[in-house]
Amino acid sequence: MKNSLFKDILVVAAFSAVSFIVMRNYQKKKKRDRQMKDFVHFQLF
Repeated sequence: MKNSLFKDILVVAAFSAVSFIVMRNYQKKKKRDRQMKDFVHFQLF
């Protein structure tokens, strides 16, 4: 029982870490794209 519970907690923690890293990278990419879009917009107008 203890071993199974520990394994379940470890799996949940691993999924949480992976999803956190994916979301952080996605937010960084969106921010970079938005900054580039604003930069191009200000260069044109």
